[in-house]
Amino acid sequence: MNLDKSNAPVPAAALGFDIGATSIKAGIVSSDGKMLESWHQPSPRSRETLRDFIHACLNKTKAPIKGVGVGCRGIIDPRTSRINDIPGVLQFLKGTLLTELIGVDGLLVRVDNDARTALLAEVLWGAARGRRNVVLLTLGTGVGGAAMVDGVILHGAAGIAGHFGHMTVDIGGGLCICGNRGCLETRFSSRAIEADYFAHMHRAAKHRLALGKDGQTPDTEAIFRAAANGDESAICVLDRAIESLTAAVVSLLHIFDPEVLIVGGNIVTAGEQLLVPLRTGVTKYSRRMLRREVPIVAQTQIGYGGVLGAAGLVFLEHGLLKI
Repeated sequence: MNLDKSNAPVPAAALGFDIGATSIKAGIVSSDGKMLESWHQPSPRSRETLRDFIHACLNKTKAPIKGVGVGCRGIIDPRTSRINDIPGVLQFLKGTLLTELIGVDGLLVRVDNDARTALLAEVLWGAARGRRNVVLLTLGTGVGGAAMVDGVILHGAAGIAGHFGHMTVDIGGGLCICGNRGCLETRFSSRAIEADYFAHMHRAAKHRLALGKDGQTPDTEAIFRAAANGDESAICVLDRAIESLTAAVVSLLHIFDPEVLIVGGNIVTAGEQLLVPLRTGVTKYSRRMLRREVPIVAQTQIGYGGVLGAAGLVFLEHGLLKI
């Protein structure tokens, strides 16, 4: 018997935004986790630029949407949509109410930290689907994170839960953007890896990469490639960085006892070159207590995971999806 699929219900749609330090991304997302349309541009440097991008995306949206979801770096109050703190190049957004910035009457707006929205995408449609205890790390310019415990994504008393990049891994280490010393971000992040490689170059240690024409330090992707090709400085830098990441992940496993740990962000494009030594080290230092090997897997939606999860906030609010 042939079934007429033309009468099949059309999945609901929502508009999601992911506001990061280097780019802002947006997309129309269906409730079954499909990206219907997407846009991106470099991160805004003013409220006006951000508002213009958001409204341009709204104007391009042809199908009806259930609302707008926003994932943004920094410390976010989901109840009020206020950005309580956002260090770095987006600090001009501190104190901003994102609902007011979007400012469309009658349109549902839901917001959260970008790492939590990335985790939500994995819970709804990705590597954490069907799980109730999950940790996610985003590895890029900085280090972000989120945790789900017994089916609840943690926010904490002040919305700071999940800022794993500011775990102390070296009490006497370098100064961090947060004001503390020796945070994970100072040892493992694209900024940290690139700065460490530059230090090797400055000391005239054996290296194969050169500064760019504008004096720019080789980027993290190039450093991973150089290490794979035998660059001694690159190997040293990455060994040291991954050792710090390993220590942090072991601590997270002992604290949260997750079913799976997900790693995302730009650095994860290094693939097995990162994941193999990380898995090996984590298993070595955690298996005795945990009595099992916790899977460490790559984020399913690298790049637009935050957009998907931001849209997911809208679907959860409407009761269209459940964790």
